[in-house]
Amino acid sequence: MRVIFFGDIVGDIGLQALLIRLPEIKKTFRPDFVIANGENACKGSGITYKQYHALISGGVDCITLGNHYRGRDQIDDWIDEADGILRPLNLKAYFHGVGSATYLVDGKEITITNIMGQGFMKEEVDEPIPSFRDILAASSPIHIVDFHGESTSEKKLFAFEFAGDVSAILGTHTHVMTADAQLLKGRCGFLSDAGFCGKNESIIGYSPSSIRAALVEKQRVRFGIDEEGEDELDFIVMDIKDETGACQRIDGYRYVGGKEVSHVSSHH
Repeated sequence: MRVIFFGDIVGDIGLQALLIRLPEIKKTFRPDFVIANGENACKGSGITYKQYHALISGGVDCITLGNHYRGRDQIDDWIDEADGILRPLNLKAYFHGVGSATYLVDGKEITITNIMGQGFMKEEVDEPIPSFRDILAASSPIHIVDFHGESTSEKKLFAFEFAGDVSAILGTHTHVMTADAQLLKGRCGFLSDAGFCGKNESIIGYSPSSIRAALVEKQRVRFGIDEEGEDELDFIVMDIKDETGACQRIDGYRYVGGKEVSHVSSHH
């Protein structure tokens, strides 16, 4: 099975770029299943039902979230009925939706899990390792984890803990694609962060002026997004054995304005 995973969608520019360019990306890579992290789709925090529906209708099979899972609190009204979206599995005080689900693709099962780290994060979550271990027995051989967290060390620790059990562990949240794609234990694809989908000339998708206002001028402002300009799409392509769930190859791509600008790869 070939799976594509898109890094955090930031703002409408990232959402529209993904929807516009996804048909051509599918034509090039021919994936069986497409995942995208959508936790920043709505003005940089949260996702609306309209955006969820647009992504699913546009060819995304599963949407994962993260610390901004409830950036738009209307999500409480629809997430329980939305089969194509996952919120972090280990949230302590949120009971809508699910954190892990299994999908059927041409007669083959694929499990996707969304989990959140504790390091440098403000959200109250249960410890990732025991939380994930509790649901592992019910998963299918092909199992991909979106680990949403700030700490690369925490992500790698989680990966070493479960590399023999899952197909891939992909980090999200920092919005910068890392160059550490590798196969752990000969079977688990790993990357510390998958990057983002949004405006290329930005600071992790947000306008430099709003970041400066917050960090330099110490203003209490929400990070803003410039919705005009050249787009960037960061995504991961993985080839996974159907029978065993072992990842055979993991490749990270950065596209700017629809053209490939960098590529990191690990395979046997």
